[in-house]
Amino acid sequence: MSEIKSSGAKGYAFLGGVIAIFLFIILVVYLYKYNGNFVPETPLRYSDLLQAAGRTFAA
Repeated sequence: MSEIKSSGAKGYAFLGGVIAIFLFIILVVYLYKYNGNFVPETPLRYSDLLQAAGRTFAA
C-alpha cells in the first residue's frame, strides 16, 4: 500500500518538475526576444558598452 502512496508523490514531483522546466523555457525565450529588440544596429556600440562596463567593475 505504501508503494501506491509514494508513487503518487513521485508523480506529483515529476509533474511539478516538468511544469517548472516548461515555464523556465518560456521565460528564457521571452527574455531572449525582449533583449533582441534593443540590440544596436552597429557593432561599434558594443565596444563602448564593454569598455564602460570594464571601467565600472574596475573602479
